[in-house]
Amino acid sequence: MRISIDATGLGGPKTGTSVYLIEILSRWSRNTSINHEFTIFASEKAVSLCSEAGLDHRFRFVRAPNNRHIRVIWQQLMMPWHMRRVGIDVHWGTAFVLPVASQRPMAVTIHDLTFQLFPEVHERLKRFYFPAIMQRSVAKAQAVFAVSRSTETDLKRIIPASRGKTTVTLLAARELGSDSQAPRDQRNSGDYLLFVGTLEPRKNLPRLLAAWKMLDDVTRGNTRLVIVGATGWMVSDLLQSLKTNDTIDFLGHVSDSSLEELMQGARALLYPSLYEGFGLPVVEAMARGIPLLTSNTGATAEIAEGAAILVDPTNVDDIRGGLVRLLTEPELLGALAAQGRERAKSFSWERTAQLTLETLEGLKRA
Repeated sequence: MRISIDATGLGGPKTGTSVYLIEILSRWSRNTSINHEFTIFASEKAVSLCSEAGLDHRFRFVRAPNNRHIRVIWQQLMMPWHMRRVGIDVHWGTAFVLPVASQRPMAVTIHDLTFQLFPEVHERLKRFYFPAIMQRSVAKAQAVFAVSRSTETDLKRIIPASRGKTTVTLLAARELGSDSQAPRDQRNSGDYLLFVGTLEPRKNLPRLLAAWKMLDDVTRGNTRLVIVGATGWMVSDLLQSLKTNDTIDFLGHVSDSSLEELMQGARALLYPSLYEGFGLPVVEAMARGIPLLTSNTGATAEIAEGAAILVDPTNVDDIRGGLVRLLTEPELLGALAAQGRERAKSFSWERTAQLTLETLEGLKRA
């Protein structure tokens, strides 16, 4: 069976959509009993990211343009041509988009519906392009992957064509690698709270910073706020505010090994996002026994069920109250760590990779 995979949307710093594909590809590559041939459509940057999966001879690349505007046209015109040329049996669009002119059986992954639910947090072009192409892609697909049950629910409501053909394939925690081999319980926790995520409006950093600034000196003590993440869009004012607060350290994008060290040393992880399709840092914190504060809505509440302080992401006072609890209730930290580890066992990249492949194989037989 010949399967094509659209990885053209990957590139730049590694985000959740990149992790999703890399983790699945790595499981497929390790499984020598899989006899399929895989053609991956990818830009130069995406090829570099996919190489982290350790792909073998069953996987080959077809290069796509690096320019994202040209790539949009290439997806719809040239990708179907390559699919016919190679003799593709089934195609998988890993990030929202399918080549809608193709007549091959196809599946598409929908990571979230922020373009419809929170258009104001996106660049202007994306507000119009993605809702339109997602509607057409979901209607065209024989199978749809949703990365959480919350996303599945949103899909059913906003794109009714998804009903009856959606499969939930949950994400899981990664092995990030680290120079230190000591378990978290044997290390000295750092005197900082950690935020991890691309700096863009949906991550809700302005409200988190407002809540942080409301803390009194006694409550905050020597604890710092450490922010890690690549710079996204519509955040120029936010970046300026990060530079003017001497209790906040903004580290920008860091390597996987550095991120592991930072997570292992943190007192807690903060992730009060306005909306997530899944929320990878949530499950990664829980798997490491790191106490967690996250949002009480959508996928983050679903993923962190019973294992986190949940706050209203639109309410600065509520976020502040959660921070106070993390800073003043040491017994709570231990309970959250234990609950998080147990909850994280519910998520498995192996299971997600297997379910994804089985679904694609089913499209060939249909």
